[in-house]
Amino acid sequence: MSLALYPSLKIGDTERKLRESISRITTGLNLLGGSGGAFAQSVAIKAEAESHNQVISTSKVAQDFLLTAEAALVELAALATRLREIGVADTSSTNSASDTAALNAEAIAVSDSIDDIVSSLQFNNINVLGTGSVTKTTPKDIDGGLTTIKTTDGIAATNISDATNSNTTADTALASITTSMGHVSGHLASLQAFGDVSSSVSAIEMQSAARLMDTNFAVETAKLLKNSLISSYAHAMVSEANDIERKKLIVLA
Repeated sequence: MSLALYPSLKIGDTERKLRESISRITTGLNLLGGSGGAFAQSVAIKAEAESHNQVISTSKVAQDFLLTAEAALVELAALATRLREIGVADTSSTNSASDTAALNAEAIAVSDSIDDIVSSLQFNNINVLGTGSVTKTTPKDIDGGLTTIKTTDGIAATNISDATNSNTTADTALASITTSMGHVSGHLASLQAFGDVSSSVSAIEMQSAARLMDTNFAVETAKLLKNSLISSYAHAMVSEANDIERKKLIVLA
């Protein structure tokens, strides 16, 4: 066998590896010809990660809906507390006629404000609160699973005409407002937990897809250097082997 034959065979393999490394470095893609299965897997994983991101995006809207309710409930609690104070003040026998008139006027204004917020507050043209139960559904995972969120069981209209017994009316309102806040806080925590899980899974899947799809530049650069050296040495050895063969032929001649 010619001394140059084996090095010549290895040159072809080494130069193929060189071309692959050059392709990966120049395109940034780890997947080359013959890796269709890995490509399909990468695309599927990335699509699933994007689905998780969509769930997160949709969940953020639902969280904003709940945050709107939370802000309103805080204000309603303050109004109902003031309404209670008015009712207590109205029980004083030392009130003058003007005191009573002022208390009646304030009680009606506060009551109307409470009722107006409860009945008219909207988010994206959707009622946030009401005198009856308000529930909505939102996606919680990429499999189409839904979770129900609730802002209130209903906040009854205060609907008063003077300060008399407005403290009792306020106590009823405060009880329903407190319950509503419990619903809102619980569902906010739940949606945040679902979102955190989806966010973590999405990040992991995006990294997994990238490992399949993207070039590891450090590894490919090292391979390129290694195979370049091997190729140079192989060509030198082939040249040396051919020179030896030529010398043999000269001797034989």
